[in-house]
Amino acid sequence: MKLIMKTYVLMPILCLGFLGYSQTYPIDFSDPLDVMNCFDCTFSITTDNGNDVASITGGGLPFDTAQLNLAQNLNLSDDNNNTITFRVKPAADYGTRTHLLKFEGGTGPVTELQFTTSGTSWQNISLNFGPGLGNYNLMVLFTDFNNALVGTYLFDDFAGGTNVPPPPTPNGPPPTPTAPNTDVLMIYGDTGNYTNIWVPEYEFGGNTIVDLDPTAVVNNAIKMNFSCCGWGQGRNSVTDISAYNYVQFDYWTAAATQLRFILIENDGTVNEFFYELPAQQPFVVESWTHVQIPLSFFTNLGFSKDKFFQYKLGTVSDLFPGIIYFDNIYFTMNLLSVDEYQLSQFKVFPNPSNSEWAIESDNLNISKIELYSVLGKQVQILTPNSNKVKIDTSNLVNGLYFAKIFSDDKVNTVKLIKN
Repeated sequence: MKLIMKTYVLMPILCLGFLGYSQTYPIDFSDPLDVMNCFDCTFSITTDNGNDVASITGGGLPFDTAQLNLAQNLNLSDDNNNTITFRVKPAADYGTRTHLLKFEGGTGPVTELQFTTSGTSWQNISLNFGPGLGNYNLMVLFTDFNNALVGTYLFDDFAGGTNVPPPPTPNGPPPTPTAPNTDVLMIYGDTGNYTNIWVPEYEFGGNTIVDLDPTAVVNNAIKMNFSCCGWGQGRNSVTDISAYNYVQFDYWTAAATQLRFILIENDGTVNEFFYELPAQQPFVVESWTHVQIPLSFFTNLGFSKDKFFQYKLGTVSDLFPGIIYFDNIYFTMNLLSVDEYQLSQFKVFPNPSNSEWAIESDNLNISKIELYSVLGKQVQILTPNSNKVKIDTSNLVNGLYFAKIFSDDKVNTVKLIKN
């Protein structure tokens, strides 16, 4: 499987989540996994009076950090149990120094608090992170915060909050796109063997690229944490996409609350136009969902197809919790049918229908189907345990529905229309 989208320039950002090793609270640096990943600093586990402690030396930059991924998210949403305590000891008498502890990733807004040290003895620090938070999978220490000072500090005994399991993740990549090569301008993706590729010249914001294929084959997806920041790509000159009529992408989320897919034009001024979930269509959770947006939706808002400049994945303020995975972002000339998208794993017919939908698979057993309205309300559950099933539509009002199809160890979502 070849990679057909490459990133050429990466803008520096502070959203550096999902790096390094993993451990859970409380953290006392007695476990070899308690190693923090340093950015412009140095980290080691040493001993102080026979006790294992962390030693961090700053690099003299304003935002040098040591970061630790947490194997279980740290829940700080309970305001009665979100005070973080730890011990810190300067290696020399630096006078009064300012530092910062920060949590990001997970489902809550980024949160951070400053603290100070002085002298050369162990000091007990207690930071109350306050209300309105969530859970986090990354702890970040700024050694000497927002200054160019250099110092070495010992840390130990981080405690507080409540450990929670990390959110679910996709059990594999989405289906391979099946639109004809001549119909597609590929923006992001590494499946489908497409040759007409929009190559970005820069990026902005922050994301993480993850390989979702459990085999040796690489199938990368974009992992976004909107409580941290949005992310996008662009070119220095505009691209004419007048030949295309749809923009399409796949997403997977466990608990996102908002998503904006944003097309950006440059006609002398830079203008953004967005399609929003759940405003335009409801979220489907814990299964790959394919979104097909007519470009007329954007042109009706004032977007000029011959002035395409950038695209962005974001929210209204980049502070909405929830992690979303994205893959297969591309423009097409034509609309894909349900059968085309599902790669013949499932045959859905007739669709639209006024009496019943039939769903069949040649090689997969359908264990369960959950049917949802466009508002996200569950309206039917079927457990056929067969490769063929019929869904009665006689009691359904006309409109759009989503069927989550459970088969073997996979979950697929298809759109169904009742008319």
